[in-house]
Amino acid sequence: MKKILLACGAGASSGFIAQQMRKAAKKQKIDVKVSAVSDTEILENIEGVSVLFLGPHLAHKLSEIKDSLGDNSIEVLLIDKNHYASLDGAGVLAKAMNYL
Repeated sequence: MKKILLACGAGASSGFIAQQMRKAAKKQKIDVKVSAVSDTEILENIEGVSVLFLGPHLAHKLSEIKDSLGDNSIEVLLIDKNHYASLDGAGVLAKAMNYL
């Protein structure tokens, strides 16, 4: 099972998107684990993660977060602002599947 982690400022919006991603994955019979955290909790929750999505408002922290992960083979991406604004979990899941 592949793990996907979403992070935003407080973890609330990413939590809603993660919930929608889990529903979409179940409907499509995709075996993934999707979790959401605040940006300050990424390092405590990164173990086993294949793809990390950041809220679009964290674009300024993208390089810093990538650097904090070291030589890890984790794909770090920004959530599309339209998917983020509409809480489109299916859209984010589709993007994640391109990297899994």
